[in-house]
Amino acid sequence: MFTKHFICTVAACCLLLLVTACQQLSLPQGQYQQLNNGTTLKPLRLSLQDNRLTGFTGCNNMIGNYSLDEGSLVVSQLASTMMACSEPLMQREQAFSSFLQGKPKVTFNNNVMTLRNDVAEYQFELL
Repeated sequence: MFTKHFICTVAACCLLLLVTACQQLSLPQGQYQQLNNGTTLKPLRLSLQDNRLTGFTGCNNMIGNYSLDEGSLVVSQLASTMMACSEPLMQREQAFSSFLQGKPKVTFNNNVMTLRNDVAEYQFELL
C-alpha cells in the first residue's frame, strides 16, 4: 500500500515538474515604452505583434522578427532606417541594436518587460 502511494506521488510530482518546465514565457503583444532611461534622450519604444518587433530608438525605426527561447528574446533579421542623428543617439541606437541581437533574458511582471544581459538592463512598460 505504501509503495503504491509513494509511486503515485512521485509520478504526480514528475508530471508537475515536466509541465512547469515546458511552459514558455509569453509576452503580451502591444506597444512598450522604456522606463527610467536615465538620460534626456527620448525613451526607446518597442512594439511586439505576431512575432514581429518594431521599434523607435529616438532617431531611427527598426523592424525584425522575434521569438522566445528558454527565457531569452531572440531577435532576427533586424533592420533599421538610416537617418543621420546626433552622436549620442547613434551610439545608443547601435548599443541597443546589438543588445537586442544578443538574445537578452526577458521577464514580464506587473506590465513591465525587463530585458537584461550581463552588462545592461532595459525596462519597458506595456502601454
